[in-house]
Amino acid sequence: MTTDDEKPPGRRSEPISLSGRTVAGRYRVVGVVGQGGIGKVYEAEQIGLDRTVAVKVIRPERRDDQITIRRFLREARAAGRISSPHVVTLFDCGTDDDNGELYIAMELLSGQSLSRRLADGEVMELGEVLRTAAMIARGLRAAHEAGVLHRDLKPANVFLCDDGNVKVLDFGIAKLLDESAEETLTQVNRILGTPVYMSPEAATRQPLGPTTDLYALGLLIYEMVVGAPPFKTGDAWKTLEAHVKTEPPRLSAAAPWRPIPRGLDELVARLLEKKPQDRPRDAGEVAGKLDRMAMELALAESRPDDLTEVEVHLPPARPAPRPERPAPPIEAEPPEMPEMPSDDVAADDGLEATTVWQGNETGPHPARPPEEVVGRPFPKEELEAYRRAKELETRPARPSLAGLTQRQLAVAAVVLGGITFVTMLLLRLLL
Repeated sequence: MTTDDEKPPGRRSEPISLSGRTVAGRYRVVGVVGQGGIGKVYEAEQIGLDRTVAVKVIRPERRDDQITIRRFLREARAAGRISSPHVVTLFDCGTDDDNGELYIAMELLSGQSLSRRLADGEVMELGEVLRTAAMIARGLRAAHEAGVLHRDLKPANVFLCDDGNVKVLDFGIAKLLDESAEETLTQVNRILGTPVYMSPEAATRQPLGPTTDLYALGLLIYEMVVGAPPFKTGDAWKTLEAHVKTEPPRLSAAAPWRPIPRGLDELVARLLEKKPQDRPRDAGEVAGKLDRMAMELALAESRPDDLTEVEVHLPPARPAPRPERPAPPIEAEPPEMPEMPSDDVAADDGLEATTVWQGNETGPHPARPPEEVVGRPFPKEELEAYRRAKELETRPARPSLAGLTQRQLAVAAVVLGGITFVTMLLLRLLL
């Protein structure tokens, strides 16, 4: 895997060290994408399918390390469970017949990580923040419904694709909810995760659940809006202590130079609650709220008599099934910080590095229906449909529906989310 500092933009960014090699008899290596603490990622052509993929292998000096091997296999198992346009797609995992080397084949992405986007110094527009956060939340929802907790959500593990999509990466320390016991993924007395983006319960080694990832999502939204995370002291131990004991400033107070919607201010405050049970419990619900905020913002920035095309995130047409597996129990109160020296905490840049792939593929994988790809331009006609549907919800008097199709009103109602079933029936009658 590779960090942003290690990998410059573009394809084949390093000298080719395995030119012409074929992995597992079907992945012909054509270049090196980058490398990190435990792995190296190559660009490869999949023989017979005319497809360019990213092939990850363990670095030679780490191939005999059992913890590294377990993390590598954990990443494959976790990512392989999840099917979502907002989670990196795993194609294959196995052992090379020639040398017994483990490999993972994944989709090759074109774009940049969120960490690089934030490092550019350019302030993210609020609409971009809302759309990005909504897609991250949908990726988390898919992971949670597959029984996977990410546990290391951070800007380096979020990829902004050139086609407008957003994907969650790197499940190397993910927790599988159906495991009876926690597998050893680190040395004794070390905490898994990145301190700057770690939840209070993770910092104190308490039971984790979906709200653990949602706490990290709140931190990402905070950083995208403010430009810096709420807790970053330069010392891993002090940062963890701040997550447990210090209340973060509200968004509106941390970024007084920009208008913050009240709904976003309140949502982030809830996501960053110290007690897991006080946070939102469903990532899909969070995504829906972010979607509606993005639409409201687009409406506020558009004049009703002169609407222009804006980008919004369209949610899936059908909601994913609710998980049957209950979330792990959570403690009512986070306990005191454990006694341990600061050098036993994995530092922000010392954790296993992050996979960031770049290539020239800018569209969805051929097997994925185009309508699943989000972040595309939202037509002004459907934005107008949303506005009128909103009017009908708040003011039952019959609005002007000239020029609107039933599809446009239906799309608007889906995006709005809050429109009642009765209102939908009224819309049909009015048509």
